[in-house]
Amino acid sequence: MNEEHKILKKTPLYEEHIKLGARMVEFANFFMPVQYESIIKEHNAVRSKAGVFDISHMGEFILKGRDIIPFLQYIMINDLNLLEKSKGQYSCMCYENGTVVDDLVYYEENEDFFRMIVNAVNIEKDQQWLNKHIKNQDVKISNLSNERSRLAFQGPESDTLLQPLVDVDLAKINRFYFAHCKLNNIPIFITRTGYTGERGFELSLENKYAVKIWNILIEIGATPAGLGARDSLRLEACYSLYGHEISDSITPIEAGLNWLAKPKEAIDYLGKEVLMKQKSEGTERTLVGLNLIDKGIIRENYKIFKDENEIGYVTSGGYSPTLEKTIGLGLIKTQYKEVGTELEIEIRNKLLRGIIVQTPFYRNV
Repeated sequence: MNEEHKILKKTPLYEEHIKLGARMVEFANFFMPVQYESIIKEHNAVRSKAGVFDISHMGEFILKGRDIIPFLQYIMINDLNLLEKSKGQYSCMCYENGTVVDDLVYYEENEDFFRMIVNAVNIEKDQQWLNKHIKNQDVKISNLSNERSRLAFQGPESDTLLQPLVDVDLAKINRFYFAHCKLNNIPIFITRTGYTGERGFELSLENKYAVKIWNILIEIGATPAGLGARDSLRLEACYSLYGHEISDSITPIEAGLNWLAKPKEAIDYLGKEVLMKQKSEGTERTLVGLNLIDKGIIRENYKIFKDENEIGYVTSGGYSPTLEKTIGLGLIKTQYKEVGTELEIEIRNKLLRGIIVQTPFYRNV
């Protein structure tokens, strides 16, 4: 083991992954399971029944103080006036130029108490960004990322399998809402959210309960699933991944997340000027869905051409087990965005024929 690997973090479920024969990889400074038996098997289990993912590498913040809502209204591009107690909201934090610091979800426990889940690769950056903009407001941020574990329990049978074990009516937790409950007497923060395009939940709990809850979910029928299946599932659902569809060089409008940037008339929030201009005037680049006409696999960073002219690149790509064909997302010049437009994708020094298609490729929520 080299020096770089010695400093990688392990989630509280690391030993469980090893017991299950997971192939471990480095991801966001963690050892994480990319697959157990098979990415396709794990993917299909989530589409047909239920799967469980260790997402403990992701960040979790608690925000407290009487100025949280105005603070977040300035930091986030979504509108907190659409939020309410026991509900979460997806949003982006943007730089002044409209590109993305991070995309995340925050949950309103009450007006002065919010919980926030952020991307693993951005935990430190996000904490610094948030703290930088508090200034003289009454907001205190606590980083609980290393104190709590997070699991994603996803699939069409997730409600049926989980309901007998919890003391809340899961049918009453609508999408993006949350509840505090007990799962076999263990306190859980449960949300109706996910990254797979299926019905399901995400759970947050104290580290000391992680192994027990993980094994309970497997015992009731969930298939352990790794990062490979998580990526193929989110690609089918066309959910943006930070560093791919959105980043510090791509705006939410370019990524097709126009709905996310709200006008918030009285609030001059970070990135507003650029984002509102892009919404009204359009952008030079835009995100599109891709299929191949020729045989091959679309991968990230492959160049995209039209009539021998380079017009963009693939942001994400791979094989879709659900559709049984290769799919991808690409950031291209907007003039070529129409569904049905044929183009070429450079794969292993060959230009293969592709076509722009409607997105999302699949979604069941």
